[in-house]
Amino acid sequence: MKQIIVFIFLLLGISSCDKAPINGKLDGRWQLMNIENSDGNTKECYRIYYSIQLHLVEISDKGGNGGTFIGRFSYENDEVTMSEFRHRGNEEELATLKELEPFGLYLPTTHLKVEKATSEKLILKSENARLIFRKF
Repeated sequence: MKQIIVFIFLLLGISSCDKAPINGKLDGRWQLMNIENSDGNTKECYRIYYSIQLHLVEISDKGGNGGTFIGRFSYENDEVTMSEFRHRGNEEELATLKELEPFGLYLPTTHLKVEKATSEKLILKSENARLIFRKF
């Protein structure tokens, strides 16, 4: 009986170190595949990633055309809000709208409706664009 109690305490201690996902299926690493703009144009994306955890989102262009930025993230009632993106490595410098455009973000604070969120696919829609992701 003592061994079972010790095992339970060890199991609780190990699992309590991880941060539990608070954003449901949105948490994790996503690859942006396409941006469908409101004007009807579709842009295919290469090596652009979003990493979502807790109240943060990291966006990164691994194709060499952009940088890496960290911003605030909130998810409530099937709506995502992303804002205050800063340069990774120089958190005092805010990202410009021109730097955020390749990620499908066209406003300093972007509100997106969750159209689809599964373990494999994520679709977010703002008034300017529809972002289509695959789980990475």
